[in-house]
Parts: sequence; C-alpha cells; structure tokens
Amino acid sequence: MAHMVMLVEQKIVDRGDAGKVFSVLKNLLNTGAGAVDTSSDFEDIHMAIEAYIIREAGDAGGRLHTGRSRNDQVACDLRMKARDDVLLLSKALTGLVSALLEVAEQHSLTLLPAYTHMQRAQPTTVGHHLSAYAESLLRSLDRLEDAYVRVDLCPLGAAAVTTTSYPLNRERTAELLGFTGVLRNSMDAVSSRDYMAEIAAATAIISVDISRICEELIVWSTSEFSFIELDDSHASTSSIMPQKKNPDILEITRARTASAFGGLISVLTMLRSLPQSYNRDLQEVSPVFFNTIDSVSSSLVLLSRVVASMKINSDVMNAACMDDFLTATELADVIVRKKDLPFRTAHQIVGALVSQAISEGVMPSSVTTGFVDRAAESVTGEKLGLSDEVVTAALTPLVAVEARRVLGGPAPEVVEQAVAHCFDRLAQIEQSINLREEGINKSRKTLLAAVESILEA
Repeated sequence: MAHMVMLVEQKIVDRGDAGKVFSVLKNLLNTGAGAVDTSSDFEDIHMAIEAYIIREAGDAGGRLHTGRSRNDQVACDLRMKARDDVLLLSKALTGLVSALLEVAEQHSLTLLPAYTHMQRAQPTTVGHHLSAYAESLLRSLDRLEDAYVRVDLCPLGAAAVTTTSYPLNRERTAELLGFTGVLRNSMDAVSSRDYMAEIAAATAIISVDISRICEELIVWSTSEFSFIELDDSHASTSSIMPQKKNPDILEITRARTASAFGGLISVLTMLRSLPQSYNRDLQEVSPVFFNTIDSVSSSLVLLSRVVASMKINSDVMNAACMDDFLTATELADVIVRKKDLPFRTAHQIVGALVSQAISEGVMPSSVTTGFVDRAAESVTGEKLGLSDEVVTAALTPLVAVEARRVLGGPAPEVVEQAVAHCFDRLAQIEQSINLREEGINKSRKTLLAAVESILEA
C-alpha cells in the first residue's frame, strides 16, 4: 500500500488504478490470505499475491510492481519484521530485569555467600547478587536499543539493485511504513543483513546471562545448597523417584540458549563470502535469525516467571555465611585501620588465625582477641590488643556487609540505591520501546488515511 500511495503522489500511477488495487488489498487484509493460490505454479508468495491482485483488479493490478523488485520488497519485509521482533525481544527482556530487581529490592538485607572459583568468598546479599544480573541485562537492552536504529531504515526504492528511472520518493515510502530513514545505497539496501548479525550477537550475549542464571538457580535448588525452592509449576517429579523435584524449566531454558550461539555463527557464516548485492543465499539467513529471536524471547518470559515465583530460603543462606570465615577480609581491614599495619601483614595474621581456628574446630563466632593476638605473634612477634567487641563485629557477616558502602557494594542502602537506579534506567528503556511502537502504529494510521483519501477521490 505504501508503495502505491507514493506512486500516486508522484503521478506515476493514476488514482483510478490505485483505487482498484487498494480495494483488493483491503479485502485481502480483512479476509486473510486464504483466497490466494499458493500452489507450486508460483515461484513464491510474492508472485502468488501479485497474480491474485491482477486477477481481482485487472490490468491495474500489474501497476503495483512499478519501480519495485522482490529484492527491495523482501528486504523491506524482513526489516519490518525484525523491527517488531526486536521490540518484542526487548519487552521480554525488560520483564526479566524487572523480576530480578523486584526480588533484589525485597532482599537487600538477606545474607548470601558471594562465591569466587565456586568457593565461598565473602558475605553479600541476595539483592546485591540479583541486581548484578539486572545490570548486565540492562546493557543488553542498551545494545538492542542501539541496534534498532540500524534496523529501522527502509530499502524500498532500491528496486533490483540500481534503483529505477521512475521518479520515486523513497523518503515518503519510508515515512508511510514508520521507518526513521532510508538506506542510501541501493546495492546495500537489497543485500545488507548485517543488522541480523548485530541483533544475533546481542541475542547471544543475552543467552549467556540466561544460561548463567539458569545454572545458578539449578545449583541453588539442590539439596546440597537449598538456597531456593522452585514453584511446583516450574518443576517436575521423577517417574520412579517420588521424592524428586527436578528443575525442568531451567534445564530446558539453559539448553535452548545454545541455539542462539549457533544462530549467530550460522548468520555470520552464511554472510561471510557473498559478493555485493542480492544473492539467494540470503534466503537461508532469515529463518535462522528469526527462530533465534523467538527462542530467546520465550526463554526470557519463562525465566521471568521462575524468578518471580521462587522461594528464597533466607535461613539457609544466612547459615551459609556463618562459617568458612567469609568475613576474614573484613577482619584484616579492621586490623589495618586500627593498628596502621600494611594490608599484606594483616592478611598474613588473619590467614594464620583462620588456619589455627580450623585446626582447633573454632567457629568464627567464637574467635576472641586472644586468638587474634596468638596469630599476630606468630607473624609479627607482637600482640595486637584488639577488644573482643571489635573482633566479634569484624567477624559478623551482616556488619561486614553493612560496612561496604562503596558505590557498587552490598550495603543495604547502596543496593537499594542501585536497584532504584536500575528501575529508572528500565523505565527510560520501556518508554523508548513504547514510543517506537507508537511511531509504527501512527505510520499505519497515516498510511490507511492516505489510502482512503485516494479511494474517495
């Protein structure tokens, strides 16, 4: 329709012929494509639809393809679908970010061991941990926002490869289809699929985070950890072992992320050796690309539901922070501040203390200043003379967490500020998505109004 409106406005096709074509197209929109003969007599759906229009509108139907090729038509169709799919993918991703932030906001004080090398390292909070994923996924939203700009360019008017001698107004066609601009080189317009590679790369990065979240939640749901319990709707039992609660949704979602990595490689591999302009190889790129987006979008929706409904076992997480001397670094920092020792010396003292405590079966909560002095003497030959209150506070997980008020740290007020900042960023991105959808919808209304104007003339 947009192409025909432009042809009329440029006085390339008269209003009478255009009106006949529009009547057929409007009827096709209302009744669906069932009336179109899609038998093998036609090379593809585009030729089948054109034959239908000519059959219904007569010779006037043959004017629709004036100044247009399947090359620029298909390129335009793909960009319009990609545009819609990127917005749907972005909305699915905002859903997961929102779910993570909501749980993080509720658990800014819930202790959780932070791990390095999969070993308990230092105490943190659930809020700090989940907001880390939210930050990463927000960057992926930024990537999709940025990539959309390069998708939202109209190739129509490029024709087969070198445009046409008809006086087309490419900017007008782009406007009627809701594009923000046109691709300025006709050869590039019909052959460019780099936007698919870019979005596939962004989708693969999203899939990395999806897989990491799934992996962690699967581990957390095991009996060995018991940090979380999945909702029954997201798990299953064994066919033979009735006590089992298997994290099926997370496992399937984790597996499906592989398709995004494969999709990216497939897109790049198919594009890598094509000479300039249109090649039929491009036909094989599209299904891989769109299937990848669909798979990741549905995975995001499922994972959002899992995160929103999972039960946090706060007591178990808190207990896991009470042993293994997760607060050893904080005790070393206290020694540095209180006794003005080099950090490396304090590190050696606390290392000796931990070794002694473990060998004697002493828990962190039972360590006294005498223990610290004994360790200090073994390293420096001198006692430190810290009070029991100072030692106990330094080795208390919540105190250690609350002391980390540096930007990006786990202190509850810092996490709450970070979550609020993430929500603000999320709101801005959601507003951008809405504005883009509104722009597309507005262009459709403008197009239909232009069609009605021609029909009524």
